[in-house]
Amino acid sequence: MGVFLVLFLVFWSGCSVVIKEKPKRYEGVLKVNCPSPIYTKGFYCEGGKARSTWVQPWSKVKITNLKNQKSITIAVMRDDNVEGVCVPEKYKSILGADPFPAKLDMERCGREGITECPAKIEGLASYYTEPYHNRETAYGIPYDMYGMYAAHRTLPLGTMLKVINTENHKEVIVKVIDRGPFKQGRVLDLSYGAAKELGIINKGEVKVVAYVLRCGE
Repeated sequence: MGVFLVLFLVFWSGCSVVIKEKPKRYEGVLKVNCPSPIYTKGFYCEGGKARSTWVQPWSKVKITNLKNQKSITIAVMRDDNVEGVCVPEKYKSILGADPFPAKLDMERCGREGITECPAKIEGLASYYTEPYHNRETAYGIPYDMYGMYAAHRTLPLGTMLKVINTENHKEVIVKVIDRGPFKQGRVLDLSYGAAKELGIINKGEVKVVAYVLRCGE
């Protein structure tokens, strides 16, 4: 009863009470940054892929020209060299002339709609080399076996990991750009360059601990 009386007196006196909600905490979970809507510049480019620096890799996005309200829905690959959103020229007959004010509505965040990462991953890791070198990855870029990259079955593409070899305690930071491993019992496939830094080339497979530094792009 005393609490209700205090609240009544506060409001009656013309003051306002701000009750702050406790921030959400995700125990052992990190969240992908996937804002919607996004307002940016739209324009056309060569090639058959839409590209943008503002979205998670291969998000399904509804792109609307705010001048005429015409829209398309398309998967958009991540490209940090593209400011705004670049749409293949074949859509010009639908969206109209460029440049145009674009609104991006996320219909699916990322390639598979995965929006969370565990804070920590443990298990066996190996690496992949020549047969995959220069092949296109799930991220949409060629695989460079000498770069600092990794493949994981479910982590959002673009996720950054600190990977530690539990045997020699060497560590490396890698970016998840591909899907795998496809061998039972493994949690990560590393690029040759990353595996070399960790000292696992001769062993082929070691136990690692990986910490998520950034979930998605």
